[in-house]
Amino acid sequence: MDYRWKEFAQLLLAGEDEGAFRLISEDGRDSLAIYMEIVTNAMQYVGYLWQNNEISVADEHLATSVCDFVLSRYSFSFRNQQKKKIGKIMFLCLEKEQHMLGTKMAAALCEEKNWDVRLLGANLPLEYAISSAESWEPDVIGLSVALHYRLPVLKRYVKELEALEFSPKVIIGGRLASTYDLYNYCSKETELFKDLYAMDAWLDEYRQEVKVNGAS
Repeated sequence: MDYRWKEFAQLLLAGEDEGAFRLISEDGRDSLAIYMEIVTNAMQYVGYLWQNNEISVADEHLATSVCDFVLSRYSFSFRNQQKKKIGKIMFLCLEKEQHMLGTKMAAALCEEKNWDVRLLGANLPLEYAISSAESWEPDVIGLSVALHYRLPVLKRYVKELEALEFSPKVIIGGRLASTYDLYNYCSKETELFKDLYAMDAWLDEYRQEVKVNGAS
């Protein structure tokens, strides 16, 4: 069984950014596997340790901070500014939502797949999400939701963003997307992804549609 995610978690908790970066950069698997099988598993383990009082909140914050840095460094090499972009995609976390590492991995995956990406980060109030969307007009807007009590807010984000004049596609991910039925909080046009594997498959389908429509 592959326990490199546990080694990665220990490096994060120790503040060993160089060791953590080396582990994932020398792993040999593609970035999607790195994000899901190492980074996601490691951060879930860190969360488990914190919830069970085996580490402090300071330890959890250190691990998150180191992971954020390592992800930025790892994903930088996949950026390609020369190719024609498939489309524009904007990612954000709902207001009062601070869990953004998953969103960061989703954004990095999109950059690797040749999207023009804007990552607006954590805790973004709806009014600013709307303002940014109206200014940039992304084809797709990705929302992250991790907290159960924010679900009524999610419904408002989806409704108002999908109603924008340029009709962006809204996609939803995050911890609750994998554990909770979110269909009552979105429309029939909204795409829900339980993990990055599901989003990756949808991105490939979207690319094919763009290619077919562009050729017709």
